[in-house]
Amino acid sequence: MSSYQIEISEKVKELADCVPLENTYLTSLIENILKKTDEMNYNIGGNIIVGLDVNGPIVACGDNNLMPFNCATECINHLINTSGIEVSLMTGWDLSTMDFFRKNKLNLPAIGIVGEYGMVYERKGNFRYLYPYREEERLNFMYSILKVASEMDVKVAFQGNYSPGSGAICVEADEHGELLAHPLVKERRPSIQQIYNVAKEKSNVELIEKEERILFENKPENLKGLAEALFKVHPLISVRVKKEEDDKLSLRIDPKDNPDFDLEKVREFAKAAENETGRKSLVYEDHGVDLISKEAEEGNYSKDAGLREFGKEAFGDKPFILAIIGDKNSDIPQTLDNALFFPQKDSDAEPIAKEKNVPSVSVIDVRDFALALAEAHRIKSKV
Repeated sequence: MSSYQIEISEKVKELADCVPLENTYLTSLIENILKKTDEMNYNIGGNIIVGLDVNGPIVACGDNNLMPFNCATECINHLINTSGIEVSLMTGWDLSTMDFFRKNKLNLPAIGIVGEYGMVYERKGNFRYLYPYREEERLNFMYSILKVASEMDVKVAFQGNYSPGSGAICVEADEHGELLAHPLVKERRPSIQQIYNVAKEKSNVELIEKEERILFENKPENLKGLAEALFKVHPLISVRVKKEEDDKLSLRIDPKDNPDFDLEKVREFAKAAENETGRKSLVYEDHGVDLISKEAEEGNYSKDAGLREFGKEAFGDKPFILAIIGDKNSDIPQTLDNALFFPQKDSDAEPIAKEKNVPSVSVIDVRDFALALAEAHRIKSKV
């Protein structure tokens, strides 16, 4: 017999039917949340900042098209519309991709974004750089990547990161990493002329029309326009980089990946990029490479740290708890004060959270998480 009086609201029953979720399962999950928060002496009926990891909880891992699960939008929206709760995406993704995702895939343009491993966040149209934005750092990073790419004759794409602390790129990834299926790339691939039109405003570049390539000097002071084109206007568009005469480089859009460019060669590129940039590299199976600056490594830049700063803006001096859903180690809060983690069942995060004694309640995905958390909050706010 439950010690809690749990009666699921009609709205949540309706949403649970859409998923679908059994009422008995949902009731049990609500009870688990109430038990855990009582055990931790957390005020689940008070202010809550919710952090939603994207890949795993909202969309299937490996789905480059970023299509939310059935009824995920409706369940998240119910949480957003619950008084005392603020919701943000909480992700390693860049803000450019997440802005597109929330508007065009999730259809929730008002939801916040804590992105790029907590280095920057956006709330109600306002951006805050927790890792300082320095244009010189961005341009030096681009210079180094273009240099390595030209030496190895590879194709690279720059992720649209707002913060220069996390330099994310993709290497020979259009087909190997299914980058062409990414929503920022699919049916949005520009011509080399379009890239040139943006780049020429702030960079000294030459368009060789017959050969469909851009010629330029690879110097940080000459990369402002190219950075504008490849980071902001056309992020994640792959360009092949080649050495040319007079120490110049060229860019062209290559429709095919090098067929023999496997993950081991991505690692070779990442190692060369590490040596050139002085940054730590993280290599992913989709041919992505994150290059993290030393300052970012040494500082308090994590998803939950960014989410706490988001919460301070949302609630000011009022107390709040963090409720975070994720499937990876990087989603687990590093600071456990007033934090409750919701690992996905059978994910990498579930046993790690248990081993680290992180206050946790396991869930299936964002849908049962959102509905159960909203109900637990409603029940406790009446007490």
